[in-house]
Amino acid sequence: MTNVIRVLSVVFLIALAGCTGKEQTEDKPEVVDAKPVPVIPAPKLNPDSAYAFVKQQVDFGPRIPGTKAHAACAKWLHEKLQSYIPTVTTQNGIVTTFDGKKHDLKNVIASWLPEKKQRILLCAHWDTRPFADRDEGANKNKIFDGANDGASGVGVLIEIARQIAIAKPDIGIDIVLFDLEDYGQPEDSNFPEMKDSWCLGSQYWAKNPHVAGYYARYGILLDMVGAKDAVFPKEDTSVYFASSLVDKIWNTASAMGYGSYFINAKSGGITDDHLYINQILNIPTAVIIHYDINSTDFFGHHHRVTDNMDQIDAKVLGMVGQVTLQMIFTELSSKPQ
Repeated sequence: MTNVIRVLSVVFLIALAGCTGKEQTEDKPEVVDAKPVPVIPAPKLNPDSAYAFVKQQVDFGPRIPGTKAHAACAKWLHEKLQSYIPTVTTQNGIVTTFDGKKHDLKNVIASWLPEKKQRILLCAHWDTRPFADRDEGANKNKIFDGANDGASGVGVLIEIARQIAIAKPDIGIDIVLFDLEDYGQPEDSNFPEMKDSWCLGSQYWAKNPHVAGYYARYGILLDMVGAKDAVFPKEDTSVYFASSLVDKIWNTASAMGYGSYFINAKSGGITDDHLYINQILNIPTAVIIHYDINSTDFFGHHHRVTDNMDQIDAKVLGMVGQVTLQMIFTELSSKPQ
């Protein structure tokens, strides 16, 4: 009984949170008997399942473009998503990285109810940076697992795909797993400076979407969402392009009891996949990303050999997934009947 009361309370609070956006103005007439729109509660996501999906990626080895691990993981991602969502495509393309190398990129795209015009975009990157350049000494040239930076967001989205298959929400949803996000030019590179060297997969997809004229109501990008000490401030690029969406996500998280993780503070803007989705496709997109505003840095093992499964917490994966899933079901609640 206690669980039922708590769920209903959270749902009611989310409904109230959705009614406190910036669009309100003082000169609007007061409606005394107005009631919050009932919010459909999202199904309960399984944190252990999300954790297992992270581990399965890591078990392939670092998913560095051009390696056997990368090719094997791409195939697995396609097949795993297709086991939950029938319409899955792998977008292939050729891109050139800062070091002059050409790479075959593979963006994996799952589309739930592809015939629906009203859509939500969920995304993460699945590749691994080819070197631990933020580490010390000889480690700077070593490869690493990319458990949090890469696999964590993807693991959460695969679990969300599993929940979508069970709950069958009546709204279009696209899950896009971007390749070659993390092959950006290091600060101490000896190569000529390359503009926009990061996020090559999302740049390619935004310029060549899987559906001509693609648009979504909004997008949510997950990046580094599984560490034990995670904290998610409001990232400035997201606030600039999608302030109402950011408020809605963070209000939802707060109403669900996750305010100590989704903190009401801003971090500086970063270059991530959401930047190009906003700039090229004009889809308001926000990133949920681990960033410590005290140290003004990403999570402590970022681009280091220690970014492995030891850093991953199923509870944090489940929390981020639950907030993201609730955003979908809140959108269902606001659909015109």
